[in-house]
Amino acid sequence: MNEKLDHADWANYFNEFTKRNQSRPTKLEVFGEAGAQEEERGLPFTGISIEQKDGTPRVQIMLGDVSGPRHLTHVVANVHQITPKLGLDGRDEALEIVNGEGETSLLRFEPQTMLAG
Repeated sequence: MNEKLDHADWANYFNEFTKRNQSRPTKLEVFGEAGAQEEERGLPFTGISIEQKDGTPRVQIMLGDVSGPRHLTHVVANVHQITPKLGLDGRDEALEIVNGEGETSLLRFEPQTMLAG
């Protein structure tokens, strides 16, 4: 599946996505006016949620060990589009989140060996 999600499905999709992908190592990149920027690599996925902020959807991606020193919460404000990317095996491979200004946050799942390194 590489089709955009309907806005009405975002909250339920994120709940299921979080359950399926707990603790998987990640890579988070942001593509915008400054080009491609790597936000992090290798942190375990903790969860993703959506809320309404000032009348627009806002997504929070939580990464890292909540009891450890390395963690990150990446916020995407004014979310316009969400597109899941599945691998050939049917597992979640990535999640693309585009805001109203066209900036794209791309959450990818890395091979499990990333956690050992």
